[in-house]
Amino acid sequence: MNQFSKSYNGFNLGLLLVLILLLTISSGCVFYNTFYNARKNFNSAESQRKKSTAKNPRINRAKYKKAIEKSLKVLENYPNSKWYDDALYVIGVSYYYTDQHSSSERRLRELIVNYPESEYVKAANLYIAKSKLKQNEMEAAIELFDILFYSDYDKKIKADAAMSIGLFHYENKEYKLAEKYFLSIRDSLGNDDETKTAQKFIADGYFEQFKFDDALGGYLQLLGLEPDKSDKYHSLTRAAKCSYKLLRVDDGMDYLNTLIEDPLYFDSLNTLRLLLAEGYEIEDEIDLAIDLYLKVSVDETQRRISGEANYNLGLTYQFDLDDLTTAKEYYDKAVRLSRSSEIGRMALQRSSDIGKIETYAHSLAIDSTTTKAMIDEAANTQYLLAELYWFKLNKPDTAILELKYLIDSFSNSKEVPRAMIALSEMYRENNLDTAAADSILNKVLADYPHSDYYPLALEAVGLTGTAADTGYPYYYLRKAEDFLDNEMLDSSGYYYQYLVDSFPDSKYFLQAKFALIWQVENFNSPGDSSLILAYNEIIDSFPGTFWADEAKKKINYKPVKPVARREEDIDDSNRKNKNDSTEKSETDDIAIEPTGSQIYGNTYSFLYLGPKGESIVDLHNNVKFLRVTEEFEFPPEAFLVEWEIQEFYFQILLDFSGRVKDYKLMTPTDIDELNVRVERTVATAEFDILAMPPEYQD
Repeated sequence: MNQFSKSYNGFNLGLLLVLILLLTISSGCVFYNTFYNARKNFNSAESQRKKSTAKNPRINRAKYKKAIEKSLKVLENYPNSKWYDDALYVIGVSYYYTDQHSSSERRLRELIVNYPESEYVKAANLYIAKSKLKQNEMEAAIELFDILFYSDYDKKIKADAAMSIGLFHYENKEYKLAEKYFLSIRDSLGNDDETKTAQKFIADGYFEQFKFDDALGGYLQLLGLEPDKSDKYHSLTRAAKCSYKLLRVDDGMDYLNTLIEDPLYFDSLNTLRLLLAEGYEIEDEIDLAIDLYLKVSVDETQRRISGEANYNLGLTYQFDLDDLTTAKEYYDKAVRLSRSSEIGRMALQRSSDIGKIETYAHSLAIDSTTTKAMIDEAANTQYLLAELYWFKLNKPDTAILELKYLIDSFSNSKEVPRAMIALSEMYRENNLDTAAADSILNKVLADYPHSDYYPLALEAVGLTGTAADTGYPYYYLRKAEDFLDNEMLDSSGYYYQYLVDSFPDSKYFLQAKFALIWQVENFNSPGDSSLILAYNEIIDSFPGTFWADEAKKKINYKPVKPVARREEDIDDSNRKNKNDSTEKSETDDIAIEPTGSQIYGNTYSFLYLGPKGESIVDLHNNVKFLRVTEEFEFPPEAFLVEWEIQEFYFQILLDFSGRVKDYKLMTPTDIDELNVRVERTVATAEFDILAMPPEYQD
């Protein structure tokens, strides 16, 4: 027994001490080999973030992810470690800054529940509120932020809560609500950097609300806080813009010159000159403004800034000097310099608008051969020209003259009432002549009681719903549809037919004609081919219209599809015709489907005739496809029938932004669902119109 005790107290005790020491060292390695690295990455990422601005924080996602990876090992392998709550906090915050907000909230709640006395509990509550905000749980987030803001927390937590909720309101354009929190940071809670950031948001909030006097005071107050280089630039340029809005132009130019004379802002010299030129324009010193814009356009190496200078020159020549030709030249330069920018897109639109003048501005010599349709088309073009001057070129006086010309020169056109209503609005808005405006509207009511535009005049003079509100085409269409809704078919048919018989020039004529056929089909079908013939009449008589397309759907109408011929067959046919001009070839009645280069030849020329018979151009190699909203899915029906795989040819009309404004499928298949799905995809397509050659950008 003594021997055993002696042995225990000697060798065995030493062994026990060694084991305990090894276990202690092994446990210590948790921190040094695992959590130390987690904390190192986390602290580095946090340091970078805190040195950046609250509005544009620099997030080092790689280091936050590394911190998550190392901390998870602590949680998995050492659940009883004294650094468990530290690891939970590091993981929770790192999840937040790597956009894993639900995971962030879950880990931080675990920290609060299991370690209520931890030093990280208050900060964990803050990040739970932030995570709620990111998950669009707005009410819960705002409630948590308010608890943090009004509770007995330290200033740093309260300041962070105030900044988060202030930014939330600011980004949602709730500037008044945001201001309350930014003021608390500026006046009591924030450190120096947070105070400057809050003051900047306060001033920017006033600016966004067009409170330029308050905004100017806010920017000057920020300048008094000794901001960094970036915030000083922001404050002085915004102060200049506020001064311009307040017509304190000299003050604004002084603010800009402060920056221009500072070597620190040399790289921004031409941007500042652009703002300075705006001041000259406000002061009506147009020549000085033009000189400065020209200097920037020549000196600046950045295409975007040079493009902006040319765009501003275009504006100056268009609106100050009334020189549309020169304005278009500068707009075109801006497009070439900065095609993909917002300035480039605006320049393209303005250039296009001016270019339309040439398209619209032509007169029609009316003689005995002039048809009513020709007169209406010329009048509509004249109306578009007046609209262009009014809405796009800001030339109301010219627009008024163009409308007067329309009314006088095309007095028999159905467009005259529309022109008169527009003219009355121009007198009311531009000339402030209410009496003249009302007089024109009363003349519309007296002279054009059966016009499609009659109800617009009624509304303008406040007579909608009175005894005068009757007798025009839409009135009868509305009555017909009301009777149809109540299945009073005789009355419905009567009013549809009355509209068709009485108003052949109305835009509702074709709708009523279609409705008559539809009503027979659905309520009193004769069971023979008469309905097909009736729909065919609409298709043949009114091609390219919406109701013709609807009629095609009704009878599953298919155009005759071209069939390919081999070259040797064509040669044989030609030889046969040469030998016997009176003998008809077996292939004379067969249309030709394009193959290879034939697609672009005369055999497929119908692809290049627009809705009105005008020539259109194939630009498929010059228009870059960007995206579609509705992806194409092959319909299962197409697998069940035999059909020939083909290319789909569309005529597509793009608006100035590259979106599809209108389209027509020129080569439909026999499978309706396939055609519909292809059309849906094309209808939602968007193209890079700026890749087109400038001569086609109209």
